[in-house]
Amino acid sequence: MKRTLLSLLLITTTTLAACNNNEDTEPQEERTTPVEVAEVTQDNFTIERKIAGRAAADGGTPVTPSIAGELVTLNVAKGDRIEQGQTIGVVSPPDQGSQVELQEIAVRQAQSQLDDARTQYDQAVEGVETAEDQVEIARQATNSESSQMTEQAQQQYESAQQIADEAKKLADEGTVPESIYEEAQKRADQAQSQFNQASDQGGMSSSAVAEAEAQVEQAEQAVAQAESAVEQAELGVEQAQIQLEDAREQSENEPVIAQESGEIASVEANEGDQVSNQQPFATIISLNPMTITASITDEQLSLFEEGQEIEVEIPTLDDTVTATIDYVPSVPDDTNLYPVEASVDNAEETIKPGMMASFLLPENVVEDALIVPTNAIVEQSGETYVYLLNEEEEEAVVERIDIEVVESQSDRSAITGDVTSEDEVVTSGQLTLTDGAKVEVMKEDD
Repeated sequence: MKRTLLSLLLITTTTLAACNNNEDTEPQEERTTPVEVAEVTQDNFTIERKIAGRAAADGGTPVTPSIAGELVTLNVAKGDRIEQGQTIGVVSPPDQGSQVELQEIAVRQAQSQLDDARTQYDQAVEGVETAEDQVEIARQATNSESSQMTEQAQQQYESAQQIADEAKKLADEGTVPESIYEEAQKRADQAQSQFNQASDQGGMSSSAVAEAEAQVEQAEQAVAQAESAVEQAELGVEQAQIQLEDAREQSENEPVIAQESGEIASVEANEGDQVSNQQPFATIISLNPMTITASITDEQLSLFEEGQEIEVEIPTLDDTVTATIDYVPSVPDDTNLYPVEASVDNAEETIKPGMMASFLLPENVVEDALIVPTNAIVEQSGETYVYLLNEEEEEAVVERIDIEVVESQSDRSAITGDVTSEDEVVTSGQLTLTDGAKVEVMKEDD
């Protein structure tokens, strides 16, 4: 029995030993590592210099009513969004009823003065017509009656003088007494006197015409003065009506209209408060466009130029936007820095005042550099290298290449080493690789 058990143990031991020897002699299969690769490029390596800044709204638009009075309606509160043309509130002016009544009286008085001036003008025109009629009458009298009377007086004088001359002749001859001649001559002298008076009356008639013409001139001057008075009275009526309309408008409630779109930044009055037309009771801040400000050194001043478009990073929004430089100062502020300003479109109003922002200024650091993704670089035990993909063999393998990093950013780096443009380097899976290791390139769809 013991001999049988011993035989079984020997057989089992021999069998196990044979199995172990077979396992040691079988070749082990080499592991293939899945990797991702990227192409090496050759270009100018640029870095983005960041200059910290901040978003800021404009100085704000004050909301001031056009009239002073009671704020009877207030349609907004601090933080509300408002559009240009919307009604912010309504102001009721103090009692202006008495002022309207006074202006209505002034209009009536001005109208009465105008009526009087027009009446005086009409009378002056009639005075001219009357004076012209008097001139015509005087002229007719001069040309008819005066001439006829003078002619008759002249005939009577000539006849009387002829009789006196004949009487003198007869008296000289002794035919008639001397007294007859003297009487005849006396009558002739009287006729001459009457003739002279008639001639003088004709001159007096000419003087009457001149006097009538002078009255016409005076009447015309009166018309001109009356016409000027009418114009002044019409102007007085017009001014009184304007003042009446102003008084009526001031007596009506006045809406306060938003002059721009934006956000209500402050409200300093409540409904029922008295507001002034000299002091704003609210402020509107426009959020579009938004202003990005930064204080820069004199060394950075040359990097900015008015009108220049520049990228701005907004970390809070995880976004980069394009801004336009609006202002580059020539002199520093009190901190000896130069505050630059840029505007950026903010139609959606996602950028808020006070948000941090950074100006991104691209700068060439290395010209014609070999550029690889930063995550392709392996640093271990003081050595820096990358794995190049070699697909010339039947199976893809990698080759370790020592490199030197010239400049580096989070996403890409400039290097030197035995690498050429369009080589492919491993960007994922390289931490478990060794030189010559087999790999399988994973495609995007894998």
